[in-house]
Amino acid sequence: MASMNTNSTKSTNQKPSTVVLTCSGASNLGEISDRLARKLCNNDGFIMKCLAMVAADDKQLIQTLQHSDTLVIDGCDTDCGKKIMEESWLSDYRYIRLTDLGCVKDQTPVNDETIDTIYNRLITAGAGEKVVHERPVGPVNCMVDNCDMFDFMSDHVGLRILHPGGVNATRQLSGQKSES
Repeated sequence: MASMNTNSTKSTNQKPSTVVLTCSGASNLGEISDRLARKLCNNDGFIMKCLAMVAADDKQLIQTLQHSDTLVIDGCDTDCGKKIMEESWLSDYRYIRLTDLGCVKDQTPVNDETIDTIYNRLITAGAGEKVVHERPVGPVNCMVDNCDMFDFMSDHVGLRILHPGGVNATRQLSGQKSES
């Protein structure tokens, strides 16, 4: 994995610090996720933002995240953070799930030793697996010969929809022969 060089600099030519979002759920893993994110902020120049604000559709934060190096930390396989990112049409971020690192819900102790162990593992290996969704992000590109929403609905949702350009446009986009 790539090295984590995320320290902020005053130069405008440098990429800004990594934004970290975490599911700070009610379980031990939520607390560990939150404390891990805060340690990344304190030691490595990450900037912590509120995942609940993304879920609440905060336009300014979502716009910021579209142009930021982002790390999402989930505690368990419920994947609250990942789901919120998907629902907000955010893609291209790094992702960590603590259960994938050996943590166990309601069993892994919440203490400095646990936080330090996970932190050191992340610093050594790089922070998170890269996630890039194939969903269209931002304004939908829609023309008779190329339509992101048509492609998304047919490929990922399994729905056949009629393109606003009519039956021939729908057939063209789906690879069928157009009627003349």
